[in-house]
Amino acid sequence: MAKTELARKILSILRDEQAEKGFHLREQWLADALGVSRSPVRTALKQLEQLAVIRSEPHQGYFLEAPPGSAVFDEIALPEAETDRIYRQIASERFANLIGDQVSVGDLVRRFEVSRAVIVRVLGRMQEDGLVEKTPGHGWVFGPSLNDEASYQESYRYRLLIEPAALLEDGFHLPARRIAKLRALHRSALDGGLVSKSIAELFDIDAEFHETLGDACENRFLAQAIRQQTRLRRLSEYEKYTSRERHAQSFAEHLAILDAVEAGDRPGAAERMREHILAANAKRPDFRKIRTLAHRRLTRR
Repeated sequence: MAKTELARKILSILRDEQAEKGFHLREQWLADALGVSRSPVRTALKQLEQLAVIRSEPHQGYFLEAPPGSAVFDEIALPEAETDRIYRQIASERFANLIGDQVSVGDLVRRFEVSRAVIVRVLGRMQEDGLVEKTPGHGWVFGPSLNDEASYQESYRYRLLIEPAALLEDGFHLPARRIAKLRALHRSALDGGLVSKSIAELFDIDAEFHETLGDACENRFLAQAIRQQTRLRRLSEYEKYTSRERHAQSFAEHLAILDAVEAGDRPGAAERMREHILAANAKRPDFRKIRTLAHRRLTRR
């Protein structure tokens, strides 16, 4: 895992922990949480130190200097990891029908002129996201995609069935700290992040919102279905998820849903979720136009 990827994951852990200034970032604890050795963790921590998020003290380790919610933390701009760039490029080319249903590591190495290790990491991430599967041979095959108008309409109708229903499940429970985290992410975006954050980062906020509410219903089947829809959207959202104005409206709708959840009004939250999905579909740009533009842009390289 590249140091930039690790740095992003460390920032996410700090948000989840709602860490405060002075929080001790123990290397072994982070290594265990991230499933890596201490050496790459140390490299990522040095990167965050250079960005004034954390500070090091001799013989004591690293401590949080700028906690979540602070200007330094929320406005941090890490360079895009190579795996993120390739992931997004594969998603874009798949959306534009420039990549077929099946690919191999060798094909992608030649296509994007990067190392085999990078492609293997990207495909591994895509497999975790449920976007590709490894074939018995050396290839990888893409699963069902939202790559035509009919599939998009089917997806929106399906989401109208499952996402409001998740909010009405008897076991639904969203802890206050999870609500606070989602609020902080959305507020950061609305208070300037819509301009400074990348499209991928904005989509991640959207995805985390929908998947967190899905997980909170404690119905494994509904949660899995919502997560699958979010991951399917990732393959095409990079191309059409570009309206900053729609971001602002969408995130405001998310906050209204959270308000209803926090107030204990789950029927109201479910109705707001239904309206949110309908609004997203109504304001979706013309599919054919977006796909044509994507194909034209990618083939001009």
